[in-house]
Amino acid sequence: MTDVDSYGQLVMSNGAICPLANAAQTEAAEEEILTAAAYVGSAQTAGTFVNETLGSAIVRRAGITCENDTTYAFCRSAGKIKFALPVSGLNGGYGLPGPLPYPKQMVSGDQIIVMANAASDRETALSVACTNGEYHVFSVTPSGASDTHEYVSILTGLGVGQTLVGRTISHAFAMGGNNAGNFISPVYFLNGSGTPIGSVTPNDPAVDTGTFEPCFVPVALNTRAVIGTDA
Repeated sequence: MTDVDSYGQLVMSNGAICPLANAAQTEAAEEEILTAAAYVGSAQTAGTFVNETLGSAIVRRAGITCENDTTYAFCRSAGKIKFALPVSGLNGGYGLPGPLPYPKQMVSGDQIIVMANAASDRETALSVACTNGEYHVFSVTPSGASDTHEYVSILTGLGVGQTLVGRTISHAFAMGGNNAGNFISPVYFLNGSGTPIGSVTPNDPAVDTGTFEPCFVPVALNTRAVIGTDA
């Protein structure tokens, strides 16, 4: 895999900007994106810069763009996902920075983590926000034809139901990876009977932007998120 450019911004509640840049983002690997030294004097962890410099630590809008495909991006805080960021791929970021459904306060040490995929990578990701303010990211790399490629947590490998049981998903978006010609369904949230109870149409990261859209899904233990491909 090669290195690609990655860049973006966090917009705080007082309008201040945390510029982000990584000129050597490793494809197919989660990697931290630091502050853009050209604009703030040094490359440092986003949460530390925000708390020490900007006068507000509450993030209201955000966006990350990578040179090829961007599957997902999130704020990592003490090993957990504090919030997921809207993302886009190589053709820029129309609609970015996008709003966070539930603004979040960063603390020193909070990192912005980005997954930039090669143009041929089929990983697809699902980013969700819940009514209790919790965010999570799920992914799957389709291999062959199936109606039920299941999304699992990028942290634990568990499904949506096991990860978010008892919560209600209120917003979501999905990035499709290199699958645009192979999708045969949206992302469906299924109940225990296999019946769709919610859906999200994945974006093509080469041309589209992923921003949070309303998506009402009460999550039970047997809830799954799946997508279909014909190859």
